[in-house]
Amino acid sequence: MGAFFTAVLAKFAALAGWFGSLAVAAFAAAWLVGTDLVCWAFEGMLRLVGTVLNGLPGTEAFASLNPAQYLSGAPADLVNVVGLLRVGEGLAIILAAIGIKLALQVIPFTRLGS
Repeated sequence: MGAFFTAVLAKFAALAGWFGSLAVAAFAAAWLVGTDLVCWAFEGMLRLVGTVLNGLPGTEAFASLNPAQYLSGAPADLVNVVGLLRVGEGLAIILAAIGIKLALQVIPFTRLGS
């Protein structure tokens, strides 16, 4: 009789373990779906902002600005050194940082040291 109850309890323990692993798998799947939804919403917001910015008047002037035209008249050695020093990437990083700082200044209660 004791072996019967032991076998029944083992089946209940196995069933409880299966339900536990099912709950963990369901939580992991829900977490992945939630993170995908957040990324999808953020990407949609960025696309909307890009569409709005492309539709603003006056952006045509920035499209015609090409900094590479100033390097075309420079000597080849100078262009090579500027490329090796990654001046373009450095300026892009600096300008992005300045732009982010200016954008954060617009948000109330985030003056960030100024």
